[in-house]
Amino acid sequence: MALPLTVDPNTLVPPDYALPGYAAARQPLIANGMTDEQAVACLVVAWTAANDQDKVTWQAQLDATAAAAAQRAQELAEAEQQRALEVAQEAEQAQKDEARKHRDKYRPIPMRPTPRADLVLAAPYALKRLEKALYLELYYYTNVGLDAANLAVSSLDDDVMTMQRGEDGIASWVPAVAAKAAKSVVDDQDLTWEQIMEAVPRFITAMESARWDPPRVEMLARFWGALQLHPFKRSRDPLDTRTLIVYQAEQRKRWHQAISTTEGAWDLSALNEEIMLETRDRVYRIDRNRKDDARVRARFPFSVA
Repeated sequence: MALPLTVDPNTLVPPDYALPGYAAARQPLIANGMTDEQAVACLVVAWTAANDQDKVTWQAQLDATAAAAAQRAQELAEAEQQRALEVAQEAEQAQKDEARKHRDKYRPIPMRPTPRADLVLAAPYALKRLEKALYLELYYYTNVGLDAANLAVSSLDDDVMTMQRGEDGIASWVPAVAAKAAKSVVDDQDLTWEQIMEAVPRFITAMESARWDPPRVEMLARFWGALQLHPFKRSRDPLDTRTLIVYQAEQRKRWHQAISTTEGAWDLSALNEEIMLETRDRVYRIDRNRKDDARVRARFPFSVA
């Protein structure tokens, strides 16, 4: 393989072959019958022919070098373009992750006047539970619960975790915002009937906003409506109203627990009168025991339980 040219042949001129230093080059030609001048001319012609070929080779070298440089430049440009695309995609994905993690921060704000009606702004913990269609106490949508949410617009980060001991006695890590909310929540069976009626319409609207399955929302609405129309609600005995409260609390929670079982849940709006009567008996026994204990404490104030 011939070595590449290092000198531009276009810059060269033929040697002076008439000089004594080229006598040896001229001698074979003179020996063949040429004169000295003819030998010089012949050598110049041979050099010129070789130089013309070098010029072609030189130009080919220049073209090859230019093509390689252009190819390298194109590869670098494509690599830079690809890197810029990857950076843009990474930035876009990071923005999506940020928006998914902090939805409220990036939630579009509609350009509308301040609504005149009271806004129902429940605790973030309650909204997250409803978004997952999980059981949630009605407390969060009572006046007290909404007031507590309004006062607790706190700086707790949703990602902050805290240790909490569950009902089974096992300690586990839970979101701090959930632990804080759980401390003040009132169980359904400890609400008053008036508080339940405060919460139900708001709760139904919240389920719809959380995109619960419409038949499920309608069934729960019929469930609460059936409780309102139950004969116990027309009773003058406060324990009958208390029975409806306990029935609502226990059966709604039981219904949620059954959803993930093999057999699934049921039509909660069809009140089970047998369970209702059992609940009533239990409510009456608890009330009687409470009153008996109160009488004993009143009669023997210094007795030890």
